[in-house]
Amino acid sequence: MADARIEWLDTVRKWKLDPDEPATDEYWAPELETISRDELESIQGEKLVKAVGYMFDRSQLFRRKCKELGLEPGDVRGIEDLAKLPIMTKDDMSEDLEANPPWGTYMAVDTDDWLRNGWQVFQTSGTTAAPRPFFYTQFDREMWAWTNARALYAMGIRGGQDVGMCCFGYGPHVAMWGLHIGLELMGVPIVPAGGLDTNARSSAIQRFETTVLSATPSYALYLGSTMLEAGLDPAGSSVQRIVALGEPLPSSSRERIEDMWNASVHQFYGCTEAAPSCGGYTCPSAVHFMEDTHILEAVDPDTLKPVSPGQPGLSVVTNLCSQASPQIRFVVGDFTTLDYEPCECGRTHVRAVDGFAGRADDMLNIRGVTIFPSAVEDVVRRFSELGDEFEIVLETEDDLDEITIVAEPAADLPESQHDELNEGLVEAFRANLELRPNVEFKPHGTLEKPEFKASRVRDLRD
Repeated sequence: MADARIEWLDTVRKWKLDPDEPATDEYWAPELETISRDELESIQGEKLVKAVGYMFDRSQLFRRKCKELGLEPGDVRGIEDLAKLPIMTKDDMSEDLEANPPWGTYMAVDTDDWLRNGWQVFQTSGTTAAPRPFFYTQFDREMWAWTNARALYAMGIRGGQDVGMCCFGYGPHVAMWGLHIGLELMGVPIVPAGGLDTNARSSAIQRFETTVLSATPSYALYLGSTMLEAGLDPAGSSVQRIVALGEPLPSSSRERIEDMWNASVHQFYGCTEAAPSCGGYTCPSAVHFMEDTHILEAVDPDTLKPVSPGQPGLSVVTNLCSQASPQIRFVVGDFTTLDYEPCECGRTHVRAVDGFAGRADDMLNIRGVTIFPSAVEDVVRRFSELGDEFEIVLETEDDLDEITIVAEPAADLPESQHDELNEGLVEAFRANLELRPNVEFKPHGTLEKPEFKASRVRDLRD
């Protein structure tokens, strides 16, 4: 009888083209990145068939969900059968973890596999449930490095030219680790900044002439502000590219970071469960998804059925490159709209129009109006008179929801202009979000500065 694990890993290795270095000056793996849709879907179908067999064999949770639908691995013969397969959610995994402690049955490797071939354990943040662990292997590390190097290469980053810095504590979270090992494969030297405070990172940028900075959007702004307060000029520094990850990136935040640093801003997109190696990334023109290693779908938030191309939906990802967690149809849950037309950069992989708006479970409902925190951020960031930090405070008064924007006026803004700024902010919210917020100003520098993911919502409603 064929070994599903061996068949799966052999198929993944077969399509790991240009494994060690880029093939051309423009594309790391042009035979994957610029192929026709038919060829791309053929590769996806070949991998999907083997991934389903492997997960059915190795993951009790996936096997149970398939059997509930009456599905066997042989029922999946190609990419056209993707929609037959069960959707996997965070709740499914959390319930499985609770029923099968301490590791759950959603992965395709167990502790024995990991002890023999393990690389690192990662876990979800655990903001809404117990953190879910994932045992990623040495094979996963190899694939992460390759996919992330391809993504970084698409951004214009080059070995022999660039110096990287990852502003991250290097805890059990996937974001910066994948970027770090991608830079290593490219031959880009890295300034280790995990144990440095913000002032020390500012000095290290100057001393080591860092050209590539990776951080959350919030931290990139905080780091730049810290440099300005110290008499340093981020716009005049050696930094040429900023890779933002870990948070949504509204256009106004991107523009503010670009202006502050005089650098191009790029984006990584993924999740611990199914796309820890680079799924989404930016070329100079768009946000792409690496479709030879992942399948990206957009589904209706209520029915979880695929929406038509060009229609917005929740992001669903199938991982086609992992040994430990080749999750099938995992609901990441960010709103996006997919475009399958070739990009002006020459890549044929799907594009996320305007990126990813934010997780559905982060959406706020205020007096019947639903908004993302990123939409609030987009409005706030348009006001140059405001500093970089703000909070969204939700409360109930007289049985009605109230939203208050707590923000810091810029340090050099006279207090006599605060009322005008308040009125302008209220009017911008009314025009763009159909809400009239309360506005509260705090002295500049008093709001908490995020070192990693910013938590800007305080929901005090009953």
